[in-house]
Formats: sequence, C-alpha cells, structure tokens
Amino acid sequence: MSSFACKRHLYSDKETVLARVGESYLYLSELSENIPRNINNTDSIQMLNSLVDNWVRKELLLQHADKNLPDSLKDFSEQLRIYENSLTIYEFKKKLVNQRLDTVVETKEIEKYYEDHLKDFQLKDNILQFAFIQIPIQSDSVDQAKEYIQNIADTALDRSRVEVFCQNNAIDYYLNDEHWISFNELIKRVPIETYNQELFLENNKFIEIKDHPYWYFANLRDFKIKEDVSPLNFEKDHIRNIILNRRKLNMLNSLENDIYEEATRQQQFEIY
Repeated sequence: MSSFACKRHLYSDKETVLARVGESYLYLSELSENIPRNINNTDSIQMLNSLVDNWVRKELLLQHADKNLPDSLKDFSEQLRIYENSLTIYEFKKKLVNQRLDTVVETKEIEKYYEDHLKDFQLKDNILQFAFIQIPIQSDSVDQAKEYIQNIADTALDRSRVEVFCQNNAIDYYLNDEHWISFNELIKRVPIETYNQELFLENNKFIEIKDHPYWYFANLRDFKIKEDVSPLNFEKDHIRNIILNRRKLNMLNSLENDIYEEATRQQQFEIY
C-alpha cells in the first residue's frame, strides 16, 4: 500500500476513481490486484474499503509532511544513490557466489572443524535420541506398538515392518532414533510432565503414558545434558553452513582485492 501513497495521480475520466486527496487520485486499477478473485462480494467490498481508507490516510500524512518539511529534508537523492550502489554491488556478489562457490563440504572437513572448535559446541538445551508411537487406547495393536518401541534398538528388528505398522495404526510416530533432537521437541509430541529434565532423562529409558484417548510409548536411546559438548551429528548442518559462509567471504574478499590490484596496474584510479 505504501507504493500508492508515494504517487501523484492526475485525474483521468477513463478510469474508475475510488478516492481523491488534494490533487492525488486513487484508481480501481491500482487496487484490483490486491483483492483475491475467489472471495465473495461482501468480503471484496470490505477489503476494498479498507484499502481505500489506508491509501487516504497515508496520502494525507504524505501531503501534510510535504507541506511542513523544508526542501533540505525532502532531498533523498544522496540516500537513493547510496542505496542503488549498495544494491548493485549486492546483486553482483550474489550472482558471482551462485556461479563460483563450491558448495561441496566433505565429511572430513566438517569433522576437523568440529574437533578444532569443541569449546564452541556447548549445548544450550538437553538433547536426546528417541523413538515413539502414539496409538489409540482402543486399538487392537497397542501391545504390538509397545513391543516394537521397546525393541527398536534391536538390530534384528525389521525397521521397514515397523514403519508400515505405524503408517497403518499410529496417530503419530517417530522412528529415527539415531538423530539428535531437543528434549523440548519430545514433550511437544508426548505428554511428559517433569520439572527437572535432567533427572527425568537419567531415570527413564522406556516411557509409557496413558493419556485418554491415546497410549504413548517412547524409547530413549541416549541423551546429553545442556552444557555438555554437543555431538557431531547434531552440529553437522550448522558446521556446514559455517564452512560455506567462510568460503563465500574469502571468495568475495579475494575478488575485491583482485579488482583493486588490476585497477592499480591499469591506472584506473587516483587517490589525491
């Protein structure tokens, strides 16, 4: 809507006029794209009225400011020039990064960064590895669900069979117990009540909760307490982003230096 308030419209008898403030006019064609096609007439009219009222208020404020501000405070040419230059450089760098940045990060590079910066990976939350199933109390498969989760760590267990079982019987489930997740994510899905997460994790391996109308079965494979060193698997994506960002900064700094050095050789600038 702010784009409408910045315009000065001349009157036209070829278009439908919706509002006028001083010598500025708002036309229906300017607002038509802002109104969804699939709404009813009542909602369409209410939305149109709201858009028009918003335009009038902003236009009144703009015209009032225009009359009361000295010319020196209405000259934005320098700010616009700086913004335009910054935007041009930004788009150039963005295009260059997309074309040249090597986005392949080897596992050994991630591992080395992790080992070199262990002190930076202190956990801020309790995390754990777990699997769980939420199943209706009246289901005939409650016992089977409990057995599957109790034995989820058994290498002889056919995980694909458990996955199919969950798809057919569970309300909600999670079986990727090799992945580290915040304890707070677990309690969003399982109605665990505890005032001490650390104590709870230390004293519970298998959880079964009957919270009508569902049973919740959860197996806690492993956990780490906040302020411990975060495990590598939990930090891999974060480290990858750090490495890529460093590569990008190094590439852009190198580019800037190359351009400067080439311009120096070609005597393209002078400093007075």
